[in-house]
Parts: sequence; C-alpha cells; structure tokens
Amino acid sequence: MATPPRSPCIVQITMFDLQIATLRLDLGKSRHGTLQPQLNIILPRSSTHRHLSAVLHAFAANLELSTPPSERWIVQSERLQEPHHGRIYLELAEGDHAEAMRGMMLLNLLLG
Repeated sequence: MATPPRSPCIVQITMFDLQIATLRLDLGKSRHGTLQPQLNIILPRSSTHRHLSAVLHAFAANLELSTPPSERWIVQSERLQEPHHGRIYLELAEGDHAEAMRGMMLLNLLLG
C-alpha cells in the first residue's frame, strides 16, 4: 500500500523574541545607484551569530513566499560589519520608483 506524499512544511521552529530587536525599514540605494528597499535588523549584544542568521533566513523566506508572481526582484540578505547587524534587501528588476514602492509596501506588510 502506497503512502500519500507529504506536503512540505517546517516541522519545528525555535522562537526568538524579535521584540528586543531593532527593525528599521528604509529605501536605500544599491552600489549602482538604483533604489533598494531594505529592512535593517539589529539584535541585542546577547544574541549569537546563529540568531542573526536564523532571523535573516526567516525574514527572507517570508518575503520570498509573500512576493507576488508578477514581481521579478531578487530577495537578498547579508550580515553587516557591525556585530549582530544584518539586512534583507530587494534587488529590483526594473529599478524604478513604482517597483521600489511595491517592495517597500510588502516589507512594511511583513513587519505587521
């Protein structure tokens, strides 16, 4: 007897309190001068590099899954020089103001 295929899901998530994190949404510019919606994340000093990595992955995954199919931007994340500081940002396909505003709206929506 064949077993039904499982639907993909995350089976366990360790919770991390983001209320103690600083989350700052801004519209920056890429090194090429194009608009770049971004979410800066600063965790408390007591956080580990794994906390930052997990938070960046979680936000990036949520952003990917929330992006409408019509959008062609690329979701990126990076750790910054300062300890416990990283960011999620969008590499825009068109780079115009309208696309940047759609990206900012989606990032803002994810922050709740």
